Amino acid sequence: MTGLERRIRWSGILVTLGIVVLVGSLFWKHPLSFMSFLAVGCPLVIAGVLLYLYSLSASKAVDEP
Repeated sequence: MTGLERRIRWSGILVTLGIVVLVGSLFWKHPLSFMSFLAVGCPLVIAGVLLYLYSLSASKAVDEP
């Protein structure tokens, strides 16, 4: 597994965890659910997206014949 694949896998895990938190907070009927939505779910999704974009932009160009 290359470094690019590893970073893309971690970004997928972060986005998935973020979406799980976001969906879980939608079903939780408590005022703190909005805070978990904002403080936990959104940063996880944003971190996953930024890691994905970074991994694509930082990867070395491979010349194909």
